[in-house]
Amino acid sequence: MALPGGYQGPDSALILGGDRTDPNTYLLSGGQWSKQKPRAFGRTQDDTLIFPDGSLFTVNGSYDIRDYGNGLYNPNADLKYRHTEFRDHQGNWKLGPVQRLPRGYHSNAVILPDGRVVVTGDELQQIANNPNIKSGMNGTIEIFEPPYLQNGPRPDLDYAPTGPLSYNTNFTVSSRTPDRVTRAVLLSPITSTHSIDTGQRHIELQINSRNGGQLNLQTPPLAAAAPPGYYMLFLLDSRGVPSVAKWVKLEEKRSGGGI
Repeated sequence: MALPGGYQGPDSALILGGDRTDPNTYLLSGGQWSKQKPRAFGRTQDDTLIFPDGSLFTVNGSYDIRDYGNGLYNPNADLKYRHTEFRDHQGNWKLGPVQRLPRGYHSNAVILPDGRVVVTGDELQQIANNPNIKSGMNGTIEIFEPPYLQNGPRPDLDYAPTGPLSYNTNFTVSSRTPDRVTRAVLLSPITSTHSIDTGQRHIELQINSRNGGQLNLQTPPLAAAAPPGYYMLFLLDSRGVPSVAKWVKLEEKRSGGGI
């Protein structure tokens, strides 16, 4: 996955998951590989998301495609795969809350515009050691509220442009709490396939100026930093608490003339 890289877009990628025997993570930066701090344990079929504050969150996972540990279809599944994990800005991982249900193959996790996470899916939930589950793919979802939502009130984002925004241009947003805003970020919507989302982007936006409740922001310099399309725009305070996002669209300028 592409890691947050500031205003210029991602400049490194983190490789993780996919191997139940290897909890290590690996960084590709400047054409060189390096081993990073490991997660608590190896797992496959997991989802890792970039939060609005730039930290990472791993949820879901299993021992193998359709195995939660201790044998295929075993009702005594290894409960460790329900553990979530967080990675901070220094690359340190720590275990987080435990999911109610184990979710592996065909699971998914999606960040909502309000900063919460929807966790759903799994091909074979009927093998979970939960007596309330009678059949697989039964439509259950779990909603997770990340720790940053417990750090105080949100900054406000009241208005953002609804029309397309070009690259390397200024635009204005409105906030009733402009003095609390320290960062503005774009977060791409989740497009996972089999738990993997290579399209994740977290882009810092420059705050050029402030005028009362108006903040003048600058879009990413090039499409290489943030491919054209829709993004969630979050304003964040100094504690990493995000606003409720507004959707904005990045679009390359079309050259005139021709057909």
